[in-house]
Amino acid sequence: MTVPDVYLIGAPKAGTTSLAQWMSDHPELYFCQPKEPGYWAADYPRVREVRGFDTRAKYDGLYAGPEAARATHRADGSTTYLYSQEAVPAIAAEVGDKARFIVALRDPAELVVSFHRLQQLRLNEDEPDFETAWKRSLNGGLPETDLLDPKLVDYQMVGRLGAAVSRLLDVVDRSRVHFIRFEDLRDRPQQIWRDLTGFLDLPAVPTPSFEIHNASTRTFRSPALHRLRNRPPALLAGPVRRLRQASLRSPHLKGVKKSLWWREQPKPQVSPQMRAALESHFAADVALLGRLIEADLSAWSASDNR
Repeated sequence: MTVPDVYLIGAPKAGTTSLAQWMSDHPELYFCQPKEPGYWAADYPRVREVRGFDTRAKYDGLYAGPEAARATHRADGSTTYLYSQEAVPAIAAEVGDKARFIVALRDPAELVVSFHRLQQLRLNEDEPDFETAWKRSLNGGLPETDLLDPKLVDYQMVGRLGAAVSRLLDVVDRSRVHFIRFEDLRDRPQQIWRDLTGFLDLPAVPTPSFEIHNASTRTFRSPALHRLRNRPPALLAGPVRRLRQASLRSPHLKGVKKSLWWREQPKPQVSPQMRAALESHFAADVALLGRLIEADLSAWSASDNR
């Protein structure tokens, strides 16, 4: 088994699911299914356990097949790695200079709102109102739910991309990190694809369809079935996990799940006042991020509540 050498490590809700799908369509790049095994983030133990990859043997199994062996690159898309204190140092220690890291970035005033919706879907968050959940987070409170890890609802930490990138660059040389801004992914996907494949020394063809995946516009139809899928009883945990993973590999099961499991709901929004408060809260961190990636991020303080 060859250890993955490409790591799409976040940020969550910044286009990583779309990027992973586009990358998985390239014949020279093998992307694991599920996209986010989380194995290297040992400081997120319950996340690893629930996803089914809390041992090296289970993780190695993701890359044990002939398709993975034939690929030029093998990839892991776990977004917890960006915030983990342990993941990137462990990857760097084992994979060395061959490891390449891809980081998707998004305006934190948008990211944390979308991430809050994601944690509701993953049953880590029981407060439907973002502003209430944000204030609770500021005060160090936690939701009253079966929370896999308190860091998953630390919205301040999730939004501090400057701090996360600074920690990453303390371990990994800048030449082995590729940054992609969410707005560029949305508005210029062809150029983003050319830049990404160039970073990985891959041909830009075939070109993906650039379809958007995992937009924040859905919710589950059945709370009971959704809870069974995400927090199954101990006796059912193994079979449910295997069924969930099988659905990721089967286009037919994917289609059935999409039509029967999910329903559309409006994109999460906050008031102009809340947007301004978030911009102010993250202003220093955004300035740090701009310096680290040598980019003008002033558009992230436009107060237009996109």
